[in-house]
Amino acid sequence: MTTIAKRHSLVLMLLVSMAVGCAGSGAPAATPDANTQAGGAGVAGIMANTAGSGGRTATGGSTGEPVGGASGGSPTTGGLATGGASASGGRGGQDAGPTDANSQTGGTVVTGGTVARGGTPVAGGASASGGATVAGGTTPRGGATPAGGGTVAGGITARGGSTVAGGSTSTGGITTDGGVAATGWGTIHNDFFWYDQDGNLIGVRSGAVRKFGDLYYWYGGASGSRSHSCYSSTDLIHWTYKGDVFPTTVGANRIDVLYNATTKQYVMFLKYNGDSAYLGIATASAPDGQFTFVSQTLVDGYTIGDMSMYQDDDGQAYLAYVWWETGPNREHGLYRMSADYLTLDKRMYLWNIPSREAPHVFKRNGTYYYGVSETNGIEPSPTRYYTATDLAGPWSAPTMLNTPGSSTTYETQCDFVLPFAGTQGTFYLFDADRWIPTGGFQGGYLWLPLEFDAAGAPTANYYQDWDFNLTTGTWRAFDRSTRDLALGKTATASSESGANAAAGVTKATTYQNYTATRWESAASDPQWIMVDLGSAMEVNRAILKWYTDYGKAFKIQVSTDSTTWTDVYSTTTGASYSVTDVTFAKTTARYVRMYGTQRGNQNGYSLFAFMALDDP
Repeated sequence: MTTIAKRHSLVLMLLVSMAVGCAGSGAPAATPDANTQAGGAGVAGIMANTAGSGGRTATGGSTGEPVGGASGGSPTTGGLATGGASASGGRGGQDAGPTDANSQTGGTVVTGGTVARGGTPVAGGASASGGATVAGGTTPRGGATPAGGGTVAGGITARGGSTVAGGSTSTGGITTDGGVAATGWGTIHNDFFWYDQDGNLIGVRSGAVRKFGDLYYWYGGASGSRSHSCYSSTDLIHWTYKGDVFPTTVGANRIDVLYNATTKQYVMFLKYNGDSAYLGIATASAPDGQFTFVSQTLVDGYTIGDMSMYQDDDGQAYLAYVWWETGPNREHGLYRMSADYLTLDKRMYLWNIPSREAPHVFKRNGTYYYGVSETNGIEPSPTRYYTATDLAGPWSAPTMLNTPGSSTTYETQCDFVLPFAGTQGTFYLFDADRWIPTGGFQGGYLWLPLEFDAAGAPTANYYQDWDFNLTTGTWRAFDRSTRDLALGKTATASSESGANAAAGVTKATTYQNYTATRWESAASDPQWIMVDLGSAMEVNRAILKWYTDYGKAFKIQVSTDSTTWTDVYSTTTGASYSVTDVTFAKTTARYVRMYGTQRGNQNGYSLFAFMALDDP
């Protein structure tokens, strides 16, 4: 995910993930777990919403994920398509364009929470797949497509800015600085969209994030896609599109990739050829190289639904899968892979509990967490998890992940959990796919920190903005009340449209009501909005949260007298429903403004929030 925030550079840390996305296909109506613990503690899993068009119906089942592969039947003998057909819109099924959002749904904000300490990072992650997405789709309200936007929406921002006051910025709005600020803190902005370094929406539905060497790799694509995208990053902020690394002749999804230290191969695993699918395996000599098809395998003689991979501390690989022996999505379990990861070795455990999908595994403090969502087509779903100290069991009864104020994992479906180990502990990042943005719940991906109680029960509280430190392995809530110098200050603009006044951008808001107030300018160029901080003070960071009516080309400027302005940032690749988060050299200013020279569509410029900070 490219973060709109042009704040940069994070200290790299061990990131391990298990991804699972929304499980497709028809399945029986959701059935309560036979041994569900009423009132249990939160679930340690991830959730993801499903989006996508044209869901398929499995024989005798309910509507499931849209897929591009053959429905049921025997998958064809795989292999790479020569020249590989790419998903419509290119880039292996990118997300649909941001949608207009004026209302907010959802529960209450829970603040606080302690940072989890310790824990063993999990080497592994499962890939998830989901509904087909539209690459660069148009936005409602006449909004232009976000494709081409260079600001990263909803992404991770790192301390350490790229532009100095009065200095130059990189062309295309891509920051040039990769260094990490002394504090090492980065910021995640949820509810906004993510873009890669070329300004295109990132398309990694039901994917997996892995670290190989000094780089992070993000794999994924649309459900049933015949092209499978790979992105790389040095800092988890700036993502570079590496291409379609595995074009197929049949539909496949839920991609994950593991490195086998013995064979020196990168092994790709997929839900291969349809909704009632085979386990597909491909290999490559490089994580972003072209993968070569190896096999398509039935699991104990039957097809599977959603799947993901887990790599334990000893390097052993395991398949988490939904099994179709007795019907669509009727059972789910764990299977140990062979030493070379290319064949199935031994079944470890099987749950005879139907209507579950998106399985994923991670480990914390010696306890394994196995999470699943409900089989709910492309709709959002709650997440349940089981725990054990041995993958062979015994496993606990399922417990619902605690997501205060939401019964649908904040309008998402679980995908994977990423452990971040540092010098002071380990925090666990919960990643989910948001397939159907609604109201204020925008953006294609949700990242939240999991908070664990003394007994190890996880909670995923909602934060639209939160900070993490990759060096120390800690996180904190983003406290706007103490850090935003513009909060409650006077804002003026070159023009205003209707009730959308400039004053709205400096009001205190939460994730439930942030869409209620915004500024919108007249539909002409240029336009500006300025915040008076009340007195001259040191400033080194600005955060702008854009509506679907956005600035394509704009500058951030500072001044001591509102007459003479100094540019501290500029871009020509702004994006719809994105967050511009930029750090610059500390400077003294009383006024901070956004000066727009090119609108992103035929409407005016529009912002939900304009923040100014002096971060250490």
